[in-house]
Amino acid sequence: MPPPGPKEEPADESWLATYADAITLLMAFFVLLVAVSKVDLALYEEVAEGINQQVNKKERKGPTQSIKEDAAEIVQEFTDGKALKLGVDDSGIVLEFDSSTFFLPGTAQIVDAALPVLAAVSELVNAPQYEMFNLDLEGHTDDDPISTAQFPSNWELGAARAASVLRVMNENGTKIDRMRVLSYAATRPKAPNRAEDGTPLPENKLQNRRVVMRIHQKPFEYSPPKYVPVTSIARITEEGAEEQNPVAPSQPEAATQ
Repeated sequence: MPPPGPKEEPADESWLATYADAITLLMAFFVLLVAVSKVDLALYEEVAEGINQQVNKKERKGPTQSIKEDAAEIVQEFTDGKALKLGVDDSGIVLEFDSSTFFLPGTAQIVDAALPVLAAVSELVNAPQYEMFNLDLEGHTDDDPISTAQFPSNWELGAARAASVLRVMNENGTKIDRMRVLSYAATRPKAPNRAEDGTPLPENKLQNRRVVMRIHQKPFEYSPPKYVPVTSIARITEEGAEEQNPVAPSQPEAATQ
């Protein structure tokens, strides 16, 4: 009679509990990292496309690359590449509208010939695959001062031109909560407005008069302020005044002889 075989011992799976705890902690750690970091979506897409091309040996287009190619078609169809320029930045793509071509001189009125261009751009960003993109509309001017009843300074002129583009985009169906207006006046020139001796440079001034549309996937964040009650402000002011001017303790009166 053959000897009995060795008894099979039940598998010890107690290590699974420790393994599961470690995986859970790692997941929580990476979730925390993502929560406190600001992801550069344009850079992420570029890296993802490169990795996909190397691993799968085929091209993968992200939404930023796709919208850039579609915007390039608009530039080629409507302009010569001078009145409307296409570029890229860290967050997405940039469309630059030449103010001398798109606006009447010294005004925020868009010329009729520019309306089809803005309608095409609006149709582009309204496409379902690009609904995650938001738009920053920046108004830039040269350093020539302006002082009219409508535009007391270049700040108002830059803001009004950017707002005119926003209005036309909205009339063509772009949602108002996807856009915002900024004015930089003459504070961010592409090229110096004047030579070192102060001589005006007309060609540079022409470049600096522009409206820039930045198309990106960054959300518009608004944090409402936390207001301090007036009573608290008064109390803080009084406490600060007491610290700066402390009151000397009163001396007891000397006894009369």
